[in-house]
Amino acid sequence: MRRSLRTVSKVTVGLFAGSAVAFAVFYAALIAGGYRPVAVYSGSMTPTIAVGGLAVDRAIPAKDVRVGDVITFTDPYVKGRMVTHRVVAVIPTAHGLAYRTKGDANPSRDPWTIRLKGQVGRVAFSVPVAGYVLVYAHTREVRGVLICLAAVLMLLGLLRRIWRKETIAPVGA
Repeated sequence: MRRSLRTVSKVTVGLFAGSAVAFAVFYAALIAGGYRPVAVYSGSMTPTIAVGGLAVDRAIPAKDVRVGDVITFTDPYVKGRMVTHRVVAVIPTAHGLAYRTKGDANPSRDPWTIRLKGQVGRVAFSVPVAGYVLVYAHTREVRGVLICLAAVLMLLGLLRRIWRKETIAPVGA
Protein backbone atom coordinates (compact mmCIF):
# COMPACT_ATOMS: atom_id res chain seq x y z
CA MET A 1 0.00 0.00 0.00
CA ARG A 2 2.75 2.41 0.96
CA ARG A 3 4.73 1.62 -2.18
CA SER A 4 1.70 2.12 -4.47
CA LEU A 5 0.89 5.46 -2.80
CA ARG A 6 4.49 6.54 -3.33
CA THR A 7 4.32 5.48 -7.00
CA VAL A 8 1.03 7.31 -7.57
CA SER A 9 2.38 10.48 -5.94
CA LYS A 10 5.58 10.34 -8.02
CA VAL A 11 3.62 9.88 -11.24
CA THR A 12 1.21 12.70 -10.33
CA VAL A 13 3.99 15.12 -9.46
CA GLY A 14 5.87 14.12 -12.60
CA LEU A 15 2.84 14.71 -14.82
CA PHE A 16 2.07 18.05 -13.18
CA ALA A 17 5.68 19.22 -13.42
CA GLY A 18 5.99 17.97 -16.99
CA SER A 19 2.80 19.78 -18.00
CA ALA A 20 3.98 23.01 -16.39
CA VAL A 21 7.36 22.78 -18.12
CA ALA A 22 5.73 21.93 -21.47
CA PHE A 23 3.39 24.94 -21.17
CA ALA A 24 6.30 27.24 -20.24
CA VAL A 25 8.40 25.98 -23.17
CA PHE A 26 5.43 26.36 -25.56
CA TYR A 27 4.80 29.91 -24.29
CA ALA A 28 8.50 30.88 -24.60
CA ALA A 29 8.66 29.39 -28.12
CA LEU A 30 5.63 31.46 -29.16
CA ILE A 31 7.19 34.66 -27.86
CA ALA A 32 10.57 33.85 -29.46
CA GLY A 33 8.82 33.08 -32.74
CA GLY A 34 7.21 36.53 -32.85
CA TYR A 35 3.76 35.45 -31.70
CA ARG A 36 1.73 37.07 -28.94
CA PRO A 37 -0.84 35.08 -26.96
CA VAL A 38 -4.01 36.93 -25.96
CA ALA A 39 -6.70 35.46 -23.69
CA VAL A 40 -10.28 35.80 -24.95
CA TYR A 41 -12.65 37.00 -22.20
CA SER A 42 -15.98 37.27 -24.01
CA GLY A 43 -18.10 35.19 -26.34
CA SER A 44 -18.15 37.73 -29.16
CA MET A 45 -15.95 35.55 -31.39
CA THR A 46 -17.79 32.27 -30.71
CA PRO A 47 -17.59 29.72 -32.39
CA THR A 48 -14.31 30.82 -34.02
CA ILE A 49 -12.65 31.49 -30.64
CA ALA A 50 -14.55 30.41 -27.53
CA VAL A 51 -14.51 32.12 -24.14
CA GLY A 52 -11.32 31.12 -22.35
CA GLY A 53 -9.54 30.45 -25.62
CA LEU A 54 -6.08 31.71 -26.40
CA ALA A 55 -5.80 33.76 -29.60
CA VAL A 56 -2.22 33.64 -30.85
CA ASP A 57 -1.41 36.77 -32.85
CA ARG A 58 1.36 37.39 -35.34
CA ALA A 59 2.35 41.04 -35.89
CA ILE A 60 1.78 42.30 -39.43
CA PRO A 61 1.89 45.80 -40.93
CA ALA A 62 -1.47 47.54 -40.52
CA LYS A 63 -1.63 48.23 -44.27
CA ASP A 64 -1.72 44.45 -44.91
CA VAL A 65 -4.98 43.91 -42.96
CA ARG A 66 -7.78 42.65 -45.21
CA VAL A 67 -11.50 42.04 -44.87
CA GLY A 68 -12.01 38.70 -43.12
CA ASP A 69 -8.83 38.91 -41.00
CA VAL A 70 -9.27 38.43 -37.26
CA ILE A 71 -7.17 41.08 -35.53
CA THR A 72 -6.40 42.15 -31.97
CA PHE A 73 -6.39 45.87 -31.21
CA THR A 74 -6.84 48.27 -28.31
CA ASP A 75 -10.47 49.02 -27.44
CA PRO A 76 -11.11 52.66 -28.41
CA TYR A 77 -13.51 53.09 -25.45
CA VAL A 78 -11.74 51.23 -22.63
CA LYS A 79 -8.08 52.09 -22.12
CA GLY A 80 -5.80 49.04 -21.84
CA ARG A 81 -8.44 46.52 -22.94
CA MET A 82 -7.71 44.40 -25.99
CA VAL A 83 -10.37 43.36 -28.51
CA THR A 84 -10.12 40.45 -30.95
CA HIS A 85 -12.66 40.84 -33.79
CA ARG A 86 -12.99 40.22 -37.50
CA VAL A 87 -12.46 43.03 -40.04
CA VAL A 88 -15.68 43.53 -42.02
CA ALA A 89 -14.71 46.64 -44.00
CA VAL A 90 -11.61 48.60 -44.98
CA ILE A 91 -12.43 52.24 -45.69
CA PRO A 92 -10.00 54.58 -47.45
CA THR A 93 -10.10 58.07 -45.87
CA ALA A 94 -8.15 61.29 -46.30
CA HIS A 95 -6.08 60.32 -43.23
CA GLY A 96 -5.35 56.75 -44.34
CA LEU A 97 -7.16 53.45 -43.99
CA ALA A 98 -9.90 52.92 -41.41
CA TYR A 99 -11.28 49.56 -40.35
CA ARG A 100 -14.71 48.36 -39.25
CA THR A 101 -14.81 45.25 -37.10
CA LYS A 102 -17.40 42.82 -35.76
CA GLY A 103 -17.40 39.87 -33.41
CA ASP A 104 -18.54 36.69 -35.17
CA ALA A 105 -21.30 36.12 -32.58
CA ASN A 106 -22.47 39.75 -32.53
CA PRO A 107 -25.56 40.65 -34.57
CA SER A 108 -24.14 43.99 -35.73
CA ARG A 109 -20.75 45.55 -36.34
CA ASP A 110 -18.80 47.36 -33.63
CA PRO A 111 -19.82 50.98 -32.93
CA TRP A 112 -16.35 52.26 -33.85
CA THR A 113 -14.19 52.68 -36.89
CA ILE A 114 -10.54 52.23 -35.98
CA ARG A 115 -7.29 53.45 -37.46
CA LEU A 116 -4.35 51.11 -37.12
CA LYS A 117 -0.83 52.48 -37.10
CA GLY A 118 2.36 50.49 -37.48
CA GLN A 119 1.89 46.84 -36.54
CA VAL A 120 -1.29 44.97 -35.60
CA GLY A 121 -1.78 41.44 -34.32
CA ARG A 122 -3.53 39.12 -36.76
CA VAL A 123 -4.75 35.85 -35.23
CA ALA A 124 -2.65 33.00 -36.62
CA PHE A 125 -4.40 30.26 -34.61
CA SER A 126 -6.25 29.74 -31.36
CA VAL A 127 -6.00 27.20 -28.55
CA PRO A 128 -9.26 26.36 -26.73
CA VAL A 129 -9.28 26.72 -22.90
CA ALA A 130 -5.58 27.76 -22.74
CA GLY A 131 -6.60 31.38 -22.16
CA TYR A 132 -7.85 30.42 -18.69
CA VAL A 133 -4.36 29.16 -17.83
CA LEU A 134 -2.81 32.44 -18.99
CA VAL A 135 -5.34 34.56 -17.09
CA TYR A 136 -5.10 32.62 -13.83
CA ALA A 137 -1.30 32.34 -14.01
CA HIS A 138 -1.14 36.13 -13.80
CA THR A 139 -3.16 36.37 -10.59
CA ARG A 140 -1.41 37.02 -7.30
CA GLU A 141 -3.12 34.08 -5.61
CA VAL A 142 -2.00 31.50 -8.16
CA ARG A 143 1.57 32.80 -8.20
CA GLY A 144 1.61 32.64 -4.39
CA VAL A 145 0.33 29.06 -4.40
CA LEU A 146 2.90 28.02 -7.01
CA ILE A 147 5.74 29.61 -5.04
CA CYS A 148 4.58 27.92 -1.81
CA LEU A 149 4.19 24.58 -3.60
CA ALA A 150 7.72 24.84 -5.03
CA ALA A 151 9.10 25.73 -1.58
CA VAL A 152 7.32 22.78 0.08
CA LEU A 153 8.55 20.35 -2.60
CA MET A 154 12.12 21.60 -2.18
CA LEU A 155 11.85 21.31 1.60
CA LEU A 156 10.50 17.76 1.35
CA GLY A 157 13.31 16.81 -1.02
CA LEU A 158 15.94 18.22 1.36
CA LEU A 159 14.40 16.51 4.40
CA ARG A 160 14.26 13.21 2.51
CA ARG A 161 17.93 13.56 1.68
CA ILE A 162 18.78 14.31 5.33
CA TRP A 163 16.69 11.46 6.79
CA ARG A 164 17.58 8.85 4.17
CA LYS A 165 19.15 5.73 5.59
CA GLU A 166 22.75 5.33 4.58
CA THR A 167 23.77 2.00 3.17
CA ILE A 168 27.00 0.68 4.54
CA ALA A 169 29.19 -1.15 2.09
CA PRO A 170 30.60 -4.46 3.39
CA VAL A 171 34.28 -4.52 4.26
CA GLY A 172 36.47 -5.67 1.42
CA ALA A 173 34.00 -4.70 -1.26
